[in-house]
Amino acid sequence: MSSITTAVSDGRMDIGGPRLIALTCLLLLVFSAAVAMSFNISGFVTSFNISFTEAGTIATLELGGIAVSSLVFSQLAPRLQPRTVYTFGIGTIALMNAATIFVPNMTALLVVRAIAGMAAGSVTAMVMYTAGHSRTPEKTFGIINSFVGVLGIILALVLPQAGKLYLLPGAPAGTTEADGLFLVYLVASIAALFFVRSVPVPPRAALAGEGGRSKAAPPLIGWLALVGIGIIFFGHGVLALYIVDVGKGVGLSAETIGLVFSFAAIMGIALPLIAGFLGAKFPATPPVFIVLVLAAIFALLLGHAATPLAYFLSAPIYAFVPIAMLPIALGALVRIDPSGRLAAAHPAFVTLGGAAAPLTGGAIRDWAGNFSASGWFVVGCIAVGAVFMAAAMLKADQLRRQQLAGA
Repeated sequence: MSSITTAVSDGRMDIGGPRLIALTCLLLLVFSAAVAMSFNISGFVTSFNISFTEAGTIATLELGGIAVSSLVFSQLAPRLQPRTVYTFGIGTIALMNAATIFVPNMTALLVVRAIAGMAAGSVTAMVMYTAGHSRTPEKTFGIINSFVGVLGIILALVLPQAGKLYLLPGAPAGTTEADGLFLVYLVASIAALFFVRSVPVPPRAALAGEGGRSKAAPPLIGWLALVGIGIIFFGHGVLALYIVDVGKGVGLSAETIGLVFSFAAIMGIALPLIAGFLGAKFPATPPVFIVLVLAAIFALLLGHAATPLAYFLSAPIYAFVPIAMLPIALGALVRIDPSGRLAAAHPAFVTLGGAAAPLTGGAIRDWAGNFSASGWFVVGCIAVGAVFMAAAMLKADQLRRQQLAGA
């Protein structure tokens, strides 16, 4: 058997090496527009001369498309061929990114970004379904999420410059800040196509639903945990998607904010790797809730930031600390639902919560006139989400203890 991706009798795979890199790169290149949504919102406001609430509505539709599509495809995943989904999904994303550059008005923009979101959701669900069949899912999810930090560094450095392409001599008339951003996303989506043939595919038994792995219904506490994760990321997005504007509010330039994001992304590389290691070795409950407490604290600090120093101290940690929770939480979900469907469905809940965040965050900002109210809103969402997650985390730890006792 191959040492890179080996199917074992229980439907698990040893995912590593070049194929894990291919799976990760495919996901991140497809998801680049969603990762940089705060830049997109700012670009929409300036390029289309619309309010934060209207720009948030566009982001809400795109993230909502990701959520609905990923939920549907996560449940259909055992009956689908992943590489076929990848090819059609990525092709659609590339077309929609190109169309975004040429849309004439906000109505067309809403339609194009909603379609792009639905296509991205299909790809994301298949990637997470595959990762959920790893023999060490916490480490696999940790590595995938750590590369979000790598992407964050690249985007933070590239996007501020791409947004200025319309200022270059010879730029076509009518070119805007948003056009430069989506040119970057177009290149990224085209690059993702080159990884389709190299990604690992779950064993045929898992894709066919054999052996009971894909037939058993995921437990209710797992779905409740996903609802909790969605609430937490909804709250996080209410402030995170406006981090660029928080920085501008304390007098920082786009380039300086990009450097802050680059520093934040370095933590985004390390934290999921550490979390993946800890999740594979230790119970899930304590580290998950430590991360949530930190997220709440830094939400308040960022929401009340009134100086560049306060922004420098709070924004990087707040931006990426929730990512440290995901590898551990997803590993716990795989433990209580070995079929992998809960893990595959998690992007739906993360992005469904995130879909409501731009509109809600924009409305709160427009109503309050600052971001302090957003910080308190985040704290409330984290508290509610933690309650929904508690039963699943405790059950996963119980199963872990039983497994160790029987070993």
